[in-house]
Amino acid sequence: MMETVPQATAAIDPLDMVIRNARHDDAARIAVLATQVWLHTYATEGISAGIADYTRSELTPDKYLAIQNDASAHIWVAERGVHLIGFAVLNMGVPCPTSASTLAELQTLYVQAHFVRQGVGRQLLSVAEKKAFDLAGMPLWLTVNAHNAQAIGFYMRQGYTKQGTTDFVLGEQRHENLVLIGRTPACT
Repeated sequence: MMETVPQATAAIDPLDMVIRNARHDDAARIAVLATQVWLHTYATEGISAGIADYTRSELTPDKYLAIQNDASAHIWVAERGVHLIGFAVLNMGVPCPTSASTLAELQTLYVQAHFVRQGVGRQLLSVAEKKAFDLAGMPLWLTVNAHNAQAIGFYMRQGYTKQGTTDFVLGEQRHENLVLIGRTPACT
């Protein structure tokens, strides 16, 4: 059976895309997009019981509503018209698991596959970086699946460096994740 690969869409005109703070009525769309991107990253061998359980329990509208109600968290969405095409979640006050001294975690940066390499991720990352610098004067840290070469390459092109590794544990299975840290904010 042939694998279907998402067809690239025409490049996004930056004026066609809006990045804004998430609203409560975005929670269902965020959860669906999170599920789609997460499955593309982690379900590379198909859907196991653990993967099904995780997506049904963790990638839910209620979880994203809770994040929106958390004063230390920030969610931005990228929209094109009425369509959600990406989102980012920043958590302040979360220590980096390596020796890096930053408390600004980029928990999630997801872009729908059809819109990868069109500037959506770069713009969402820029908004999160600016917020972390404004609130705490520190760079972001994040984890990324060690087998996700596309995402790793994206972060490296944005100036992120590897600081170590950690594991994402799903049931009995461990998934190696790289710990990356962004550039230190420039002193002004």
